[in-house]
Amino acid sequence: MKYPFDLNPLFENLKELRVKRVGLVLPEGLKIYADYISQELKNRGYEVIVSGNFNYGACDVYDTQFDDNCDCLVNFGHSPLPVESKIPIIFVEVDFTFPYMEMLKNNIDLLKDQGKSVGLVSTVNYVKELPKVKNELEKEGFQVLIGQGNNRVKHPGQVLGCDFSSASSISDRVDFFIFVGEGRFHPLGVAISTEKEVFAFDCDGIYSLNDYKNKILKERFGSIFRAKDSRRFGLIVSSKKGQMRMSLAKILKKKIEDLGYSADILLMGEVSPDKLYGFDYECFVVCACPRIGIDDLKRYKKPLLTPKELDILLYEKEDYIMDEIEQNDL
Repeated sequence: MKYPFDLNPLFENLKELRVKRVGLVLPEGLKIYADYISQELKNRGYEVIVSGNFNYGACDVYDTQFDDNCDCLVNFGHSPLPVESKIPIIFVEVDFTFPYMEMLKNNIDLLKDQGKSVGLVSTVNYVKELPKVKNELEKEGFQVLIGQGNNRVKHPGQVLGCDFSSASSISDRVDFFIFVGEGRFHPLGVAISTEKEVFAFDCDGIYSLNDYKNKILKERFGSIFRAKDSRRFGLIVSSKKGQMRMSLAKILKKKIEDLGYSADILLMGEVSPDKLYGFDYECFVVCACPRIGIDDLKRYKKPLLTPKELDILLYEKEDYIMDEIEQNDL
C-alpha cells in the first residue's frame, strides 16, 4: 500500500520536542491510515491516542480533552493556523497529484475564451501542483498569477473554507480563476468573494461555478427571506479554538438588541440540528465554520444565517458577501 506522506519529518519533530505521548488527529479521508501511523509511532516507543472526533480542518484540531493524556497533537492533511493550545501541535501536510492535468490541456481553447490573465487557487493538498499548472498555462500564452493570503494561510494560492484572501489579493488583476483540486465549496467561495468566473475540475470534466454559485445564492437569500420576521435570535459560537468567534458574536448580539430584538449566545462543540431542536429561537446565526450554513442548509428546520447574512437581514443590504473568519473575530 502506498502512503501519501513521509513520516520521517514527523519523527524528527517528535524527537526535538522530547515527548512520549502522542495524540493523532485525522480527517475522514485519512482515517484509513490511522492504524499504520499509530503502529509506526509505537514501534519508536511512543504512546498513541487516536482522536475519534470528526476533524474538519486546522481550526478543529485542538481539543482540551487531550491535555491530560498527550504531550502533543499530530494532525495530518492540514496546514497550521494561528491557534493557541496548551500542548504543541504538529501539522503533517499530505500532498496529492492533480489528477486532471490532461483535462486542463484538452480544454485550453475554452479557457482562452475567458481572457488572458488567470489566477490559480487550491486547497493545501494540491497547492504544490500550482507551479506545474502555471507552467502549462504560460506555455499557452496566459499570464498566470498566484496570490498570497493573510496570516491564516500558509501557502501562496491556498484557500481555506473560511479564507479566500489569496484569491481576493489578485482578483482585480485577473480575468478569471482556475481552482486546482476537487470539491465545490472552495471554488464557490472564490467565485462569491471575488465575483469573478471560476473554473473547477472533477471526474465529470471542467466547468464554470457560475450556475452553482447562482443556485447557492438563491438558497441563501431564501434563508434570509424566511428569517425576515424573526425577533428572537440564537448566536451559535463554537468551542473549537480556531472557530470560536466569541468577539464577533458579542458584536452581533448588541446589533440585534439595539434594534429592539432579543439574542442569546449558544456555546457548543459540534453544531448539529439535534442540538438546536429544543430551542425556541426563530433564527440562528452561525459564528463558527462558514460552511455549516451553506453545506448543511437543508438539515435545519429554522433559518440558519452567517454573520454577513444577518447584516443583510437587519439593515436590508443587497450585496452578498461570503463569510470568512478574521483573526479579530476570535
